[in-house]
Amino acid sequence: MTTMIPTHEQSPQLTTLVKRPLQPSPVVSGITPKEIWRIIRKRKWMIILSFVICVAVMGTVTLLWWNFAKGFTAEALLSVTPPPASMMQISPQYSKDVVERNKQSQAALVKHQTVLRGVAEDDRMKDENTAAGKWLKKHRNDLERELEDEINISLMPNTNLIRLSMTGTDREALADIVNAMANSFVKYTREITRRGRTSTEKKFKDERTTLIARRDAIRRELASSTGRENVAAMLGRQNTVAAELLYLTREIGEAEAERSMAETAMATFKEGLDAYEKGQKEKSIANDPQIVQMLDMDFTLRGLKNQQAGLETSLYNAVQKFGGKHRQVRNIEGMIQAVKKQIESRTKEVLVTQISMVGQIRWMQWEGAKNRLADLEDRRNKARASAKDLQKLLGDIEVYRQELDNIQIELAGIEKKLRDLRMLGSRPGEERYETGPVTIEAYATLPREDDWTRPNVVVLMPIGVVLGLMVGFGLAFLLEFMDTSVKSPSDLARRVDLPMLGMVPHADDLDEDISDFRRVSLLAPHSPASEAFRQIRTNLLFSGPEQQRRSLLVTSPAPQDGRTTVVVNLATSMAQSGRKVLLVDANFHRPAIAEMFSKASDAGLSSALVGQTAWRDVVSTTEVPNLSVMTSGPLPPNPTDLLGSEAMSKIISEMTDEYDQVFFDGSPLMVVADSCVLGTKVDGVILVVRAGVNSVGIVQRSNERLSRLGARVFGVVLQGIRSTAGGYLRKNYETFYEYHQKSQT
Repeated sequence: MTTMIPTHEQSPQLTTLVKRPLQPSPVVSGITPKEIWRIIRKRKWMIILSFVICVAVMGTVTLLWWNFAKGFTAEALLSVTPPPASMMQISPQYSKDVVERNKQSQAALVKHQTVLRGVAEDDRMKDENTAAGKWLKKHRNDLERELEDEINISLMPNTNLIRLSMTGTDREALADIVNAMANSFVKYTREITRRGRTSTEKKFKDERTTLIARRDAIRRELASSTGRENVAAMLGRQNTVAAELLYLTREIGEAEAERSMAETAMATFKEGLDAYEKGQKEKSIANDPQIVQMLDMDFTLRGLKNQQAGLETSLYNAVQKFGGKHRQVRNIEGMIQAVKKQIESRTKEVLVTQISMVGQIRWMQWEGAKNRLADLEDRRNKARASAKDLQKLLGDIEVYRQELDNIQIELAGIEKKLRDLRMLGSRPGEERYETGPVTIEAYATLPREDDWTRPNVVVLMPIGVVLGLMVGFGLAFLLEFMDTSVKSPSDLARRVDLPMLGMVPHADDLDEDISDFRRVSLLAPHSPASEAFRQIRTNLLFSGPEQQRRSLLVTSPAPQDGRTTVVVNLATSMAQSGRKVLLVDANFHRPAIAEMFSKASDAGLSSALVGQTAWRDVVSTTEVPNLSVMTSGPLPPNPTDLLGSEAMSKIISEMTDEYDQVFFDGSPLMVVADSCVLGTKVDGVILVVRAGVNSVGIVQRSNERLSRLGARVFGVVLQGIRSTAGGYLRKNYETFYEYHQKSQT
């Protein structure tokens, strides 16, 4: 049954931290070639299987495609004639960009709905006895969509040619369909050319009339705007207003920051005052650093608190001596209550004075900042209005002038286009454009039986190979990077800046049947686990001078990480080497040493820290030579205060004087603060990390937390590491057992 021991309140003690620079958290480096090779070896069968499946699927698809849906291609060539130079306002020598843009424009019209409908009007398509006629009969209801999907258009570079092609399984119908599409497109472009010339000329004339009316209106507006004030004077006044706006904006920024700070301070004060009046201690204004400082500096309060501490000490001694109902005990209790009332009265008096003073100061700061900001914003609004008027006036003048110039240029261009339209077709080289900009250079012909274009084995099979490799390697690296837990020493070496003291195998990987793995060094001294603890012991002994590692704390980031297993076996291994070892249970939340060593004293570390007994009286010997243990004792209500007290420092110093090595089994580092406090008292800390459970992030945070407090971390013990078939650890275990079997024969 867990018991609780009473402890009297102690004045806070400031723990002296070791003055050492805080080590920065290591930056996660990029993946190394060695790490890539490790992942490939680990996931090699998955990569191979993915590769084989993708290649097999692509090969099967290619074979079925070649046997049952072999495709042929028929193509026709269209020649695009650029528009006459007079229409394009360029010289007769066409540039490459002009030719390409013209081809792209014509190619975009090939799949126009009118062109697609015109395919059905071709003579070869109407004859249902031909392959093309049968194809049209089959797709008549969705002819436009089918042609849009099947007809391919491509531009032939460095020429004026457009290629129309179609790929399908009906070899005999392909050429007729492509030729019908080409004829429909040529007919469509000729019709557009004839209709476009008349509408273009009308459009140009309408534009000319509109531009002339707009030009006259702008001239009147421009004359009206420039007659009110000189433009140069307006520009000078605009610069002056802009400079004033810049100055006011900068001042307003500073004033807003000042007001924001004052508002925040005022709101904080009001919130704290309201909490103080409601008795909410956590948010009370009494916690304000300035007020707390004045309370701490009040000599009257300090004297009353010292008087109370002395009376409480006398009360404790009187209770121990006379019992709780003795007259002297009641007298002391009455004196304590009187002193408490004096402290409460004096505290309220000081708080009222300081709260009133702080409130007046913050209100004056807020009111002044608010008035200054309002004045600056009023000045800026007036300056903005003036600048806006000037800007609008100057902008209108500039827009009118620019628009007038553009209108003059557009009118000249329209006059030239009208002259060119009247002369179109009368100059040499323009006769062909009169019949249409597109002609058929080469009709499509029937594809040969052996001239199939689909499937393309040369393309499909490499795609299968590349896809297989991408899927295999992608899955391997995805699975690897999704797992953020620490699985091997390489994870610690690559991402955590801590030395590796050793690693302990998982109990399931051992051949021995161990009833309690926490005592494996005693129950199975010739197992790989016991040898692992001996290696950790050796690494620890050579990690630094003996005087700098006499007292060590063993902790871990979270519960169930194997912290007690490591400290018990490490202490046992150290004792077996001939050193005098003391194992102390410093976990006041879930102690485990008393359970493992049943003959140990019920009184323990907590009893010694509160002064109920000397620490030497609660040390118990064990069946292991040179190994003594001290249990946690009754569970105290304030474990962190006890571990951080001067009494703890004194006990650790006395222990290290009498023992060669002192180990402390601490509580989880990221759960409670006990180990953080104790870590600053001992010579060093050993961090236990459970493989496959603790993440790299929690190990980094544990290291940062200890380093920030000044604790010295000796290194990491990787606990519960699993072996894999054919891996390095499995081979090591097999070699270990084989070696021991030969040594025993």
